[in-house]
Amino acid sequence: MNKRRKFLKSATMALTTLGVLSQRNLFANTAGQNALQHNVYFWLKNTVSDKERKAFEKGMKKFVKSVKEIQKAEIGKPANTARRDVVDHSFDYSLYIRFKSLEDHNVYQEHEAHKQFITDFQSLWAKVLVYDTNPI
Repeated sequence: MNKRRKFLKSATMALTTLGVLSQRNLFANTAGQNALQHNVYFWLKNTVSDKERKAFEKGMKKFVKSVKEIQKAEIGKPANTARRDVVDHSFDYSLYIRFKSLEDHNVYQEHEAHKQFITDFQSLWAKVLVYDTNPI
């Protein structure tokens, strides 16, 4: 019985330590001196067809892959979370992009693939909002 208690105590301590370490790492490496998060929200016109939506998604994926300065990117749609006053589910697509620096972001803004994406798809947008943040 004594061995079992010792084992359980050791296992509990190990799991607790892992939990603390994983929580400490929750924000590790997310904030660089100049890191930048570029969050774009798209509202498409009501007249946009399913075929145009698919082309829009494909176009986003294509241009994101073309810009080497992008550290990380995710494309999304509104989640099926609870309706609350503080949650906005009204957009059609979101684009999250992470850059190592403001300079990388600036290269992205002028990149031919980004400009081509805008040219190809801006006719589908009813509204676009951008939120740029520096992680802390």
